[in-house]
Amino acid sequence: MTNTTVDDAIETGTVRVNDDIQLAYERRGSGPDIVLINNFFMDRKSWRSYTANLASVARLTSYDLRGQSESSPHAGEPEWADHITDLKALFDALGLEKAFLVGTSFSTLVCRDFAVAYPERVHGLVLAGPAMSPYGPQRLRRITKSWLKTLDTSGLGVLYDQLYPLVSGDHAVEAAGPIGFMGRKQNFLGIHTVESLRAGLAVSVKAPLDPEIIARVRQPTLLFVGGDDFSLSETAVEEIAKLLPDATTITVPRGGHLAFLEEPEWFQREVVSFVRRVTGTGDQDG
Repeated sequence: MTNTTVDDAIETGTVRVNDDIQLAYERRGSGPDIVLINNFFMDRKSWRSYTANLASVARLTSYDLRGQSESSPHAGEPEWADHITDLKALFDALGLEKAFLVGTSFSTLVCRDFAVAYPERVHGLVLAGPAMSPYGPQRLRRITKSWLKTLDTSGLGVLYDQLYPLVSGDHAVEAAGPIGFMGRKQNFLGIHTVESLRAGLAVSVKAPLDPEIIARVRQPTLLFVGGDDFSLSETAVEEIAKLLPDATTITVPRGGHLAFLEEPEWFQREVVSFVRRVTGTGDQDG
């Protein structure tokens, strides 16, 4: 761990996970540990706007995945297992004995696999818009490969044009309007390069999607899903919950694939309630 500083009550630094890779991280708040894991379309700083209330009741750690934002680039295409071993190295370097994991979209698979590999290090999982299927991998594989093809043939801007109406709920798209769309597009283009995003999409194609892996998760799990999620039907969510030993499902009726972005207050309330239930701290004030 190097170059640790404190800026506006946010601790920032880097963790070396091997000779070639350093992960940039930040921590804020106090209380039970929650590790926020980015999907491949956001960086660690993106969480700040959606977790401010959580920082009053928990210690939040977020980090850039290898090849993303301020973390070291990966030479060639990373392997899926790299993200699991990176998270273990982050836990060890920061002295995290046990934590809750919060993931969204494809990073829910990182949460799943880390919880299976290191069950003693995980209190529980929060899976927001999980990129997983109770049936098999074919649909998600085809979707991801189509995004990768768009990136390679048409670039970042066209990829965002394709992504936006899919991952955002119908109601959210109408509410944001053209100005909201352009603002979010500029932010997207500002935090990604073709190379960094391609690395994320390429490794997501390698992510294991066998439903049997979901059934190997033993920790309590909160599923926070959108009723208007293009990739996950109500029936599929029910089937995923059946595979888990202790699952709670919260559905945002008009929410899209990333419903936590559309309803951040609701999301944070549910995470706080979940953390308190799992840790046995009840409904005490934060």
